[in-house]
Formats: sequence, C-alpha cells, structure tokens
Amino acid sequence: MNRSWLLVLLAPLLLASKCIRKGQEEEILVVDEDIEAVEQKLQVVSIDPAWGAEGEPFAASVYGAGFQQGARVRFGEESEAARVRFEGDVRLGVTAPPLDVGRHDVWVLNPDGETSVLRGGLTIQGAQDDAAACESATLYFDFDSARLSPDANDSLQELAPCLAAVPGSIRLEGHCDERGTTEYNLALGERRADTVRRTLVGLGISPDRMNVVSYGEERPATSGSTDAAWAQNRRVELLVIR
Repeated sequence: MNRSWLLVLLAPLLLASKCIRKGQEEEILVVDEDIEAVEQKLQVVSIDPAWGAEGEPFAASVYGAGFQQGARVRFGEESEAARVRFEGDVRLGVTAPPLDVGRHDVWVLNPDGETSVLRGGLTIQGAQDDAAACESATLYFDFDSARLSPDANDSLQELAPCLAAVPGSIRLEGHCDERGTTEYNLALGERRADTVRRTLVGLGISPDRMNVVSYGEERPATSGSTDAAWAQNRRVELLVIR
C-alpha cells in the first residue's frame, strides 16, 4: 500500500480526533462562564451592635456578602467609618464615628464601585434624662399563651435602646393568673419570660445580662377572680438590677 492510500484511510480518524478536542475545549469554556456567573453579589445584612450612644464613636461588625478588600463603610449620606478592617467577604470590622440621634442607613462601598445599603440598620440613642425610664416594665400576655402581643412587642422595641445604654443585669419574672395547676403555671411563667429574653436578644441585648425566673401564680399583681384581675396577673416583669 502506497502513502497516498494510507492518508486516505487515516483522514476520517484525524478529523474525528480534531472534533473531539474542539468539543472538549468548548465544554471547558462553558464551565468557565458558569463559574463567573455565580460570583457573590454585594449585600449588607446586619450590623452588631445595632445600637449606639449619641456623639460617641464605637466599634461594630458589619455582616453580609461580597465584601472586597479596601471596602468603605458609610452611615447615612455623609458620615464615614474612621476605620474599616476587612475580615473576609462576609464581615467588616468598623469604628463608627460620632453620630446624631436617630436611625442611620449602613452603606458598604466596594472599590469596584458596587454599593449596598441596610436601611435604618443602626439606631443612635440620646442620653437618658431619666435612667429609670427602662429600669422596670411590665408586659402582658393572653390567657394560656406565651406569645408576645403586638403591644408587648412594640414596648420591647422601644425599651431596647435604653436597656442597651444602661448598666446592670436584667431580671425577667414570669407570672400567671390563678387558673391551672401550680406546676403548669410555673412552666408557663418561664416560657413567657423566655419569650421576652429571646426577643431582647434579637434586638441586640446580650443574653449574658438576662436572668429568667418564674413565680407562676404565687405573686399576683392584684387579687380577685375576675377577668380584669386575671389580665393584670398574666405578665412578665422586667427589672434592671445595678
């Protein structure tokens, strides 16, 4: 067999080999494009602590995704963090500047120009004219329930900045009305106090500051076996102890 016939026989095999290599190269390119498509998008999720005192700088951590080395952090439209420490693409350590009373947006600005904002993420609390304003409070519950009512939840939202600013431990006392067994009411009172504790933790209050205790039906706020008396006794009392 001469060389020309050999080339005729081998030509289909050579063409098939080139097609396979080309297909493999195209498949690799598609995979590369998919990797680029899943890059993290910049997002600000939270700041801890979410409260600060008027006119005082403080350290905080900003959490989210897609943070870059050299990112800047701004509060509101003009106040920029004096120091930003890159701790990974999901966390930035910052030193917040002195800020005015009110709620401030938290901005993260990446070096590539991408920005993200957490609206109203930081609350600055003014100096307490009366420190006792949040040192005691009473939260009321529905019959046989450990769920916060909308009014009780609103009260905790208002109390949280003050509680964050004052020193001391926080005692949460759970109480019930006279109906039910002693054992059941002790457990229900504890569940009510623990609901308040978990809500305050979500609002930025350290769990290490809070102690939960239940008195069940043993310490009524008012005597009597009426609906009005029972409503006053289904409660959690919050006390700041210095």
